[in-house]
Amino acid sequence: MSKNLENIMEDYSLEAVPAEMRRPWKELAAVGAGIGSSLAVLLTGGLITYMAGFWMGMLAAFIAFLVSTFFTISLGIISFRDGYSSNIISRAYAFGTRGSAFGSLIWAFMIIGFLGMESVLIGNSLLFYFDIEPTFSVKLIFYLIMTSIWIVLSLFGNKLVSRVAEIMIPLLFLMLLFMVYLLMNNGSLLEAITHGILIPNMTVSQGFAIALNATIVLAGLLAIVVADFTRFSKSSKDVVKISVVSNFSLYGVTMVFGAIITYFGYQMTMDYFLNQGMDPGAAGMAAITNPGIMLVLGGGVWGLLTIIFSQSKVQVGNSYEGALALVNLFDTGFNWRPGRAVMVVLANIISLLFIFGNILHYIEAFLTFGSVLLCVWVTIVLTDYYVIRGKMKIGKQGIENLANIPSVNWKGLLTLVVSTIIGMVFYQLNWFGVPFIIATPIAFALYTGLSLLKIQSTMPEENQVEI
Repeated sequence: MSKNLENIMEDYSLEAVPAEMRRPWKELAAVGAGIGSSLAVLLTGGLITYMAGFWMGMLAAFIAFLVSTFFTISLGIISFRDGYSSNIISRAYAFGTRGSAFGSLIWAFMIIGFLGMESVLIGNSLLFYFDIEPTFSVKLIFYLIMTSIWIVLSLFGNKLVSRVAEIMIPLLFLMLLFMVYLLMNNGSLLEAITHGILIPNMTVSQGFAIALNATIVLAGLLAIVVADFTRFSKSSKDVVKISVVSNFSLYGVTMVFGAIITYFGYQMTMDYFLNQGMDPGAAGMAAITNPGIMLVLGGGVWGLLTIIFSQSKVQVGNSYEGALALVNLFDTGFNWRPGRAVMVVLANIISLLFIFGNILHYIEAFLTFGSVLLCVWVTIVLTDYYVIRGKMKIGKQGIENLANIPSVNWKGLLTLVVSTIIGMVFYQLNWFGVPFIIATPIAFALYTGLSLLKIQSTMPEENQVEI
C-alpha cells in the first residue's frame, strides 16, 4: 500500500495524529453521539425503566452519565495530548507493549461482537418487515452485502465515519420523535414518564441495582471509543465538548426515547409474540429485548427507517474500532503490520463468523464480564497517568517513543485480573449487584499500591540495559 493511500485513509493506528489532521470538535462529537444512539441503547432505556420505574431508571442513567463523562474527558485528554489511539495509550499507561495485546484482545472481541450483534438486529428487522423467511442462503447473501457496506464506509477512516454520523443523527432523532407520536395512542405521555416498576415481584433496590449495572457498564466502552476520536481534537476544551455531547446523546436522549417507546410499544409487541405461540413470560421478555421489531410493528416503514438511521453510523464506528484493536493486537502479539485497511476487512469477516457460528449466543454473558474489564482498564490508565506519573511524579507523562515503552507492565495486568475477578465474584454470588462499584476502587488502590512498591516492568530486550 502506498504512503499516499495510507494518508488518504488516515491510517494513524500506530502513529500519533499530526497537527494538520486535527479536526473541528463538532465533527468528532457526531461520532460519539452516533455510537451512543443505537438500538442497544434504546433497548437499555426500556429495560431499566421497566425494572426500576421511570424516574429510578433515569436516576441510574444520570449517575452513569456522570461516571462516564468523567471517564471520557479524562481518557480523552490523554489521547488528545499524546495523539495516539486508546490501544497505544494502554501500552504506555497500563499494560506495556506486549501486555497490551491482552487488552486489545478483550476490546476486539467485545467491539466485533457488537458489530455482529448490531448486524443481526438490523437483519432481523429487515427480514421481519419484508416477511422474508430467514433461510441460511438468504442470511448469507444479506449479511455479505451488509458487511461489504460497513467495510466500504469505514475503510477511509475517521473523516468518513464523522460524515456518516453527522448525516444520520439528525434524521434519527427526527424519526424517534415521529415514532413517539405514532405510538402515543397506546397510552399517555404522562404515564410513560411517571410509571413505577412494571416487573412483578421486583423490589426498588433490586430494580435500581439492575438499572445502575446496565447503564454504568457502558462507561468504559464509551470512554475507549471516544478516545480514539478525541486524539483528532484541536484543544482540551474540545475534548470536554465532545465528551459531554457523546454521553448526553447516550444517557440523556437515546435512553429516554428507549424508555418512552418501549412503554408505548410493549403490549403491542408482546401480543405479537403471544400470537407466535410463546408463553407470556417469554413473550414479555422478547418484547423488551427486540426494539427493532417493536419499531417496525409500531411505525412500519418509518420504524424501519429509524433502524437504518440508527444502526448505519453505529456499525461504521464499530468496524473502525474493531480494526484499531486488531492492528494493535497483531502488532504487539505477532509483529504483523499489514495496515488498518486489512484489519477493517478482517474485523468484518470475524463478525460474520460470530453471526453464523452462533457465538453471539454466548457473547451477552461475556459483555457483562468484559464491560467490567473495560472500566477497570480505563481506571488503570487514569491512575497511572494522573496519579502515579502526575501527582507522585513516578515516571513521565507523554509518549516520546513507542520503542521505549516496557514490554510488559506486570502491575497493570495483575490489577486488571484481580480487580475484575473480585468484582465479578461479588456479582455472581449476589453479594453486590453492581460489580463496577467494587472493581474500580480496588483497581485504583491496587495499582497505586503496586506502584509504590515499585513492581518492575519487563523492558524490551534492546532497552534492558537501562533498568
